[in-house]
Amino acid sequence: MISLNIFSKCPYNGNPKTRLKNLLNKEERSFITLHMLTNILDEVSDINNDFKITLWVYPHFKHNLFNDIKKKYKMNIRQQKGSSLCERMNNCLLLESSKHEKTILIGSDIPSLTKGTIMNAKHALLKKDVVIGPSIDGGFYLIGIKGQYKDFIDCMKTMDIQNVKNNIRSRSLDLELLTELKDIDKPEDLLVI
Repeated sequence: MISLNIFSKCPYNGNPKTRLKNLLNKEERSFITLHMLTNILDEVSDINNDFKITLWVYPHFKHNLFNDIKKKYKMNIRQQKGSSLCERMNNCLLLESSKHEKTILIGSDIPSLTKGTIMNAKHALLKKDVVIGPSIDGGFYLIGIKGQYKDFIDCMKTMDIQNVKNNIRSRSLDLELLTELKDIDKPEDLLVI
């Protein structure tokens, strides 16, 4: 069984997409966050039975929205733990990789992420130790690992793909890169290119 983990801020009490606040008000940022979350949940809703899907929410999932999501999508919902995004990602990867042979973590703010891309990550983990989906802005939208997580996302450095790739290679792990996609973080990310 593969652990598929989706990271999202709560659209209503997580103050989502703060880097868009000069363009969108809080209600609009909540709307776009909810839309992107629903998009990825719909995308993975019929993924094959090889996956155990968990939605990880920050700062907490005490909103009726998540009761509805749990019922509709039949998935686990958990609270992200840690004081930074990096720490929360590391905690998730450590926990899930201790219980599963393969672990995949994705963001919820990548409109072009499809179940096909997730299946490509699954297949890459048959041959490689780590798979990364790079984002156009130099970060990453997906990270997948085979076996126990080796703590290669260094919270003391920037979470850009180059630092992560260097840390992976320094641990003599095999790496495969997926197709580069765009995440939505800044106003210019909303422009069609």
